[in-house]
Amino acid sequence: MTAFVFVGPTLTEEDRPRDWDVVYLPPVEQGHIHALVRDRPTAIGIIDGRFHDVPAVWHKEILEALHAGIPVYGSASMGALRAAELAPFGMRGIGRVFEQYLGGVLEDDDEVTVAHAGPDDGHVQLSDAMVNIRATLHAARTQNLVGDATHQLLLDLAKGTYYPQRNLRLTLAEGRAAGLPQHEIDALSAFVADHSVDQKKCDALAMLAVMRSEHGTLPKAAADFPLQRNAFVERSHSNGLVHDGDGDFLRINAILNEVRLRPARYLRLRRSALGAIVPHLGTPPADAEARTSAALARFRTTHRLTAGAEWQSWLAEHAYTQDGFTSLIEDEVLARSHRPYGGALNLPLLRALRSDAGYGPIVRRTRAKKHFLEAHGLADPSGSSHVADKEVLRWYFSSIGTPFPGDIHRYATSLDFLDGYEFLKAVRDEFHYESGDSRAPSAPPETACEARGADEDDLTHHISSAVWQAEWSAR
Repeated sequence: MTAFVFVGPTLTEEDRPRDWDVVYLPPVEQGHIHALVRDRPTAIGIIDGRFHDVPAVWHKEILEALHAGIPVYGSASMGALRAAELAPFGMRGIGRVFEQYLGGVLEDDDEVTVAHAGPDDGHVQLSDAMVNIRATLHAARTQNLVGDATHQLLLDLAKGTYYPQRNLRLTLAEGRAAGLPQHEIDALSAFVADHSVDQKKCDALAMLAVMRSEHGTLPKAAADFPLQRNAFVERSHSNGLVHDGDGDFLRINAILNEVRLRPARYLRLRRSALGAIVPHLGTPPADAEARTSAALARFRTTHRLTAGAEWQSWLAEHAYTQDGFTSLIEDEVLARSHRPYGGALNLPLLRALRSDAGYGPIVRRTRAKKHFLEAHGLADPSGSSHVADKEVLRWYFSSIGTPFPGDIHRYATSLDFLDGYEFLKAVRDEFHYESGDSRAPSAPPETACEARGADEDDLTHHISSAVWQAEWSAR
């Protein structure tokens, strides 16, 4: 019965009440709400959000949560903006800022936008929100500390300042320099020192109070609007985020890449994900017979069964006929020939992986790698590196015991990477993570090694591997 609230600079850690079942998450960005919908929370609250350096939270994912019967609240900042836009669909807006957006008194996004530090520094605010400046000057005007002319000119000065540089004290200094009445500026300076109004904080606390009072008491509301899905939405979901349960969000592709870089394990996972849809796939590809023959030859060569007598003996030992075993390979050829592109298989893969006992360690490793790359400035794929691409690739293929392929793009797409560049980025991330602060790993990672334990005895894996290797090594 957990509620999740996205909050950053609007409320400090000390300001966030914790006397109820709530998890506070960093400012929301695109994909976060969709990731939470899978966890079926009792409620979602949005206070702060990111937009400058990442895509902003998408209206569609909020609608998805509402359509699933999850109450969504918004206030103060990004939450007030989205609540005003989605109020007709059931999003609950709370507070004065929301009411001003809903009523058309406020229109610009920059009214609530502030510059702030990163998560390591507690998202400390580095500028003043325009709505807070308005609220403070309005309070001063109500107490007759300033006249209408001074009040309006100070608002104009603040509004004309780019939001990262907005600061009420600097605005007062500009007003003084502009020749506004000295006694009014002095009175305002004294007022601001002790009585400035943090409207965003007031609204955020009001929203949390409502969420806490309603927590677990609201019946699941049936959505009174249709939720339209399209190809863009599906692609966004397939390549979106997963909430790791500990307040962090991980890219689905980043999780799956942990397995894709271990081909033996990935082929087994892929077979599991495709198992349910293989019977519904269509007509076999035109070259199915040739691909089956190539894969069968690869299997026999790998297992030293090229001689007819040895092959027949192996078939008898495993209770297969020639046609029966060939049909197993045909199934794999059929599955791979219909494999979806553009991440369409990501969600079935993720579902299959979540039922695997190794899912937890994979998620923890994905999270650790993400934070390592960010901390060392290696998260940007366009950044420079001291190690050449070919050296990194040679390290990787050595680590999994696979010959360096002649066609990296073909190899990459055979493991469902979008292209060779995406594969190289994943390999480079692995290289940096394994190497730590040194310039190169001391040895190939054991966890990436191809021939390990149960995989050697897994016939399904060997069949998949035979089809896969025949595919990527084809010219």
